[in-house]
Amino acid sequence: MDKLLDIADITVQYKTNSGLVTALEEVSLEIGKNELLAVVGESGCGKSTLGLSIIGLLPPRSSIVSHGWIEYKGTKLTSLNQNQMRRYRGTEIAMIFQEPLTSLNPVYTVGDQIAEAIMLCKLRKHQDKIVEGEVMQKVYRTDSVSVTRFPRLRRGTSELRGEIVKWLSLVRIADPEQVLDRYPFELSGGMRQRVMIAMALSQEPALLIADEPTTALDVTTQAQVLKLIRELMNKVNTSVLLVTHDLAVASQVADRVVVMYAGEIAEDAEVNKIFFEPLHPYTIGLLSCIPSGTKDDSLLKPIPGSIPDTRQHSSCRFAPRCSRAFDRCRLNRPQLESIKENHKVACFLYDK
Repeated sequence: MDKLLDIADITVQYKTNSGLVTALEEVSLEIGKNELLAVVGESGCGKSTLGLSIIGLLPPRSSIVSHGWIEYKGTKLTSLNQNQMRRYRGTEIAMIFQEPLTSLNPVYTVGDQIAEAIMLCKLRKHQDKIVEGEVMQKVYRTDSVSVTRFPRLRRGTSELRGEIVKWLSLVRIADPEQVLDRYPFELSGGMRQRVMIAMALSQEPALLIADEPTTALDVTTQAQVLKLIRELMNKVNTSVLLVTHDLAVASQVADRVVVMYAGEIAEDAEVNKIFFEPLHPYTIGLLSCIPSGTKDDSLLKPIPGSIPDTRQHSSCRFAPRCSRAFDRCRLNRPQLESIKENHKVACFLYDK
């Protein structure tokens, strides 16, 4: 599979009053074209930090990318400044944030906010033009579109409204003509999430980062959103990085699964291998915590202990909670290595 994104040994630390906190430590992974990669793990393991690192949205004054690099289509994103990064953020790489109600502006309509995204995307594609207003008039053939933060849609901007309706229809929102004139608080959680997906896909990105897109949704709506993301992948020819703490979510839609623990990758394999042939003790522990769905007297097996602090370690971070740990685990840090075809694990149990 052709590589779309290549992350190599990326380490991210946050500045706190008690010192540096390591959110990611030497994380490496790849995403292929038209692939859905799910990153799973407990809260605080670094999943969201990984997504923000890719799109360049880490807080500049409180975070440090100490080493490693992120390469997208042959371009090293970690070497770009903010102005250069804007050429990729949104247009090439889009992100759906965890809570749609806080991501959408409550005082502007859904149509206004999607229109801004579409207009900025068109503007970036016409960077050789000097006057922004002329560009917008040329793109939409109307004098009523003003280049401000939010364009304030009018009934006369039929071409722009038609494009917004197209994207809202694509994410299966009923009566999109009416919805685009509503405010976010007038919509349900599932509809707001669909609006966020429509806004991201309107940029026609090659990579879509979905950060916990189903967290606040009921089970029925969650299944619909997941199915929708999977179907839209082929329609817009995009790859997806799905960030989730729910293994059941990953099993439904992912091609490949990366299991993270305390800022490191524990296991990386195709979805069937993760669920039917797990190798890392942490992955096995996570799967043991999932109810079987059948009536029996067996008890769930929780993972003992708690997540360690996020300072840099010279030993296996999972060792204090692992029933199969031995002396080497407490003295050295395992590296992520290929054990089988398309199956990587960071564990001394499989050291050759």
